[in-house]
Amino acid sequence: MSQSTKVIIYAIYLVAGIAVVLLGCFEIIDGYFAGIGGALAGVGGVRLIQSARYFKDPNYARKVNTINTDERLAYISNSSGSLAMRISVIVIALLSIILRPMGYTEASRILLLVMGGEIAIYLATYYIVSRKY
Repeated sequence: MSQSTKVIIYAIYLVAGIAVVLLGCFEIIDGYFAGIGGALAGVGGVRLIQSARYFKDPNYARKVNTINTDERLAYISNSSGSLAMRISVIVIALLSIILRPMGYTEASRILLLVMGGEIAIYLATYYIVSRKY
């Protein structure tokens, strides 16, 4: 995706976020969603500022491009995500085992369903990625 396309998307985030905040201010929607709109506007605004810096400062643009294409950083990111997934599954399994004898059977069951969902997502993404490589 080109940088100019990203700028358009960030501007849409900003405008949509402001619109949702205004709807919350006029009590058309719940304040919860107005808060989400504020966060969306904040993200859009920050990203627009970063994009302006990207276009104005060639050294910053070069640094960002290097970070985005660095294979070492991609490997570290993928490895840490994989490790986080493994730890998450183990912790959820242990919690579900601990909670069941304590009488929290419903919480244990929900944790096991979450763990099963994580494993299902992992398997689906594994098969999708393995087709690519």
